[in-house]
Amino acid sequence: MVLGTHAFLKNKRYSNIEIMEPNMFLTVDPELNKQRRRQMGPSMSLANLKRMEPIILDAGTKQLFSKWDRDIEKSADKQRARICYHVDFMLMTFDIISTLGFGQTHRSLTSGDTQIAKWVHSTFVLMFMQAIVPVFKHTIFRKVLAKSLYSKFDAFHALCTKAVSERKRLLAGLQPDEDKPKDLLQSYIDAEDPESHIRMTSSQVVTETIISLLAGSDTSSNTMVWTIHLLLMHPQYYSRVVGEVRAAFDRDHIINYSEAKASLPLLEACIYESLRLVPVATSMPRFIPPGGATLHGHFIPEEYNCSISIAGANTNPEVWERSYEFYPERFLDNESNKRLVLTFSTGVRVCPGKNLAWMEIQSTLANVFNRYELEIPEDSLFTPDRVDEDGLPILIPRVAAATCVPKFPERDCVVVVSNRN
Repeated sequence: MVLGTHAFLKNKRYSNIEIMEPNMFLTVDPELNKQRRRQMGPSMSLANLKRMEPIILDAGTKQLFSKWDRDIEKSADKQRARICYHVDFMLMTFDIISTLGFGQTHRSLTSGDTQIAKWVHSTFVLMFMQAIVPVFKHTIFRKVLAKSLYSKFDAFHALCTKAVSERKRLLAGLQPDEDKPKDLLQSYIDAEDPESHIRMTSSQVVTETIISLLAGSDTSSNTMVWTIHLLLMHPQYYSRVVGEVRAAFDRDHIINYSEAKASLPLLEACIYESLRLVPVATSMPRFIPPGGATLHGHFIPEEYNCSISIAGANTNPEVWERSYEFYPERFLDNESNKRLVLTFSTGVRVCPGKNLAWMEIQSTLANVFNRYELEIPEDSLFTPDRVDEDGLPILIPRVAAATCVPKFPERDCVVVVSNRN
């Protein structure tokens, strides 16, 4: 009821976060959101993203292979390497979005150059501070108390502005028979509202590109992290998923999204179960509309806030059988259950990058399970036989701010990786 209509507007927390001009994700204005979705909707369609899949696989799966193969080669026995998959997935998804959004090749995972990633982190910190302490946006904070953070954001913004300018110069010099680049930056520049025929300005393209990077890298990487962790805590499912992948594909085949979607239903079900049990998004605050609203039999007056707990909805025992168990079978041949998972939101403000996230997550995990063996290190604090009072494996601790992330990733998100037997 709340998410299905623009009557329940996003609350002031979203507008407090804004450090650029209004954009599709953070705006509280429903008309601006509608216009942006009309403009940018085709950019995030599966048909358009499939044109970009070679870039996604190069920056994603293939780069990850290069990094893990190098780590194995450098290990003492040249057979097994300890990997912090949280860090590697984070840098990998960052590189995918950066390459698509800036029109330049980014390889922070394999190059070790994490300068832009640090700028992104500083931007996250600023947005978080502005959300909880709105006065942080005032000039004195920007010029004095948070000067370092804002200077890093300014450098990040300048990089994006330069990328848009360079792309427009490239387009001006293209011959009629030359193809335009196939990436998100080009899609955003070309984006046009079919109703008003309005295109985004260069400044708006910069803003939407930055928001895509901020919203798209951390969420996708952490979904992969939680899926890996849950599968390792439930080895019976890990074995089944690995068997499913390897029965369908040769070891050296690079699996694309369409192939994974068509051939790996159990893997997809496990990803859905991960999205359900450990949603990377936390809550969705909204304003009660004029006249108030009756929710579950309770009248709530106008101008109050209500906040939808995604974790609560995803584990509601009135909706989900065995609600706290890792039970992927609930999603096999069950499209209605898939629609009940609220991690990507739903309704009028559903996540616009949902298709890109699935393309990254499903193909990356399929390729990882096809090529490598993953083992829990002997010194791990969390194993399948460390269970709670209900007999369920105890998961690693997590913290929720903008997204739900492992609390101690460098300690807990470690696996021993070896090449597939």
